Amino acid sequence: MIKSTNAATLVDVSALVEVLRTFADERDWAQFHSPKNLAMALTGEVGELVEIFQWMTEADSRDAAVDPVRAQAIGAEMADVLFYLVRMADMLGIDLDTAAKSKLALNTRKYPADLSRGSSQK
Repeated sequence: MIKSTNAATLVDVSALVEVLRTFADERDWAQFHSPKNLAMALTGEVGELVEIFQWMTEADSRDAAVDPVRAQAIGAEMADVLFYLVRMADMLGIDLDTAAKSKLALNTRKYPADLSRGSSQK
């Protein structure tokens, strides 16, 4: 696995990687965890998260987690998204800390604060 070389760690999922590996190994599921299958599963879980917000107004979406039942549902779907993302990164040998730092650096160059502040334009 590629390791991050920058000093500050932004993303450390090492403990989660180990838990998910063990979970999959105990069930003999690694055979099904190809990058293609994990990407498809990730997409399905994102769809389930989106479904919670589907017909909300912008304001309602900002307050979605006020209701404890809805907050639990949102958290559960977000956890599923996280699990599949972390498992896919593990299967591909992608270090999420390195990837996040690289993407943040790219976005910083692409969207300088003085030119991008207050604008949703890409």
